[in-house]
Amino acid sequence: MSDLVERGATALEVLVISARMQISQTLSATTTVVFAFIQPVVLLIVTLLPLQDPTPRQVSNIVVGVLLTAFWTATVWGSGSVLRHDRAMGTLAHSLSGVMDARLVVIGKGLGSSAISIVLVSLTVGAVMVVLRRLVVLERPGWLLLGLLAVLASGAAVGLLVGSIFVLTRYGPQLSSALMYPVFLLGGMLIPPDLLPPALRWVSYGISLRWLQQFLVGAATGELELRALAFAIALTLLYGLLGVLLFQRIVTRARRDSTLELF
Repeated sequence: MSDLVERGATALEVLVISARMQISQTLSATTTVVFAFIQPVVLLIVTLLPLQDPTPRQVSNIVVGVLLTAFWTATVWGSGSVLRHDRAMGTLAHSLSGVMDARLVVIGKGLGSSAISIVLVSLTVGAVMVVLRRLVVLERPGWLLLGLLAVLASGAAVGLLVGSIFVLTRYGPQLSSALMYPVFLLGGMLIPPDLLPPALRWVSYGISLRWLQQFLVGAATGELELRALAFAIALTLLYGLLGVLLFQRIVTRARRDSTLELF
């Protein structure tokens, strides 16, 4: 029992250290200025200013949509690029050959990137709302916090999945663009799913952020959408499982087959 507790404490320490390293790296990256400050400011101005006397629910829907859209950008270019950056810096090889499970390092970095992204984007959105003098209701703050934790977990899971794909292919930047913009248009965060063409509407059902937006807006306005939260959690678990399987593929190719470039 004590051995199990010690292993758990060690794993937690690795996660925390990895997260802190990634937070420091994210804060020093120039792309952070774009996805954490410029993008949410522009999106809020474009979507909010044209509205005349919007209802609190309309404002909450737009605010949450902008927050999650900016977070998605941060996930693709931040969390999703963790493994690619580690390979370029030569640290991926050390992680894979180390004593500690490399998945803990990668997951910790994904959590760190997601956490700092949520904080920065939320601060930016809050500042813009104060300047624009728009009211956002927060009826159920406890459930909102739970929803943000689900966003954090979803971002880490997507980061592991996308990052593994980036390492296994040479077309990371192209994949970033291919993943980012379709989600902007079809993810239901800025464009309501009901306004999408019926043939494309189903795409949003497989995007966890679409369900998280529904849950967060409902929690902000006092309506609990637990079904949406359940769908988001299920999709997050699916992303995580696929990410772990792909990362195991990276480990296998690096250790056994020696067919993966780690530098």
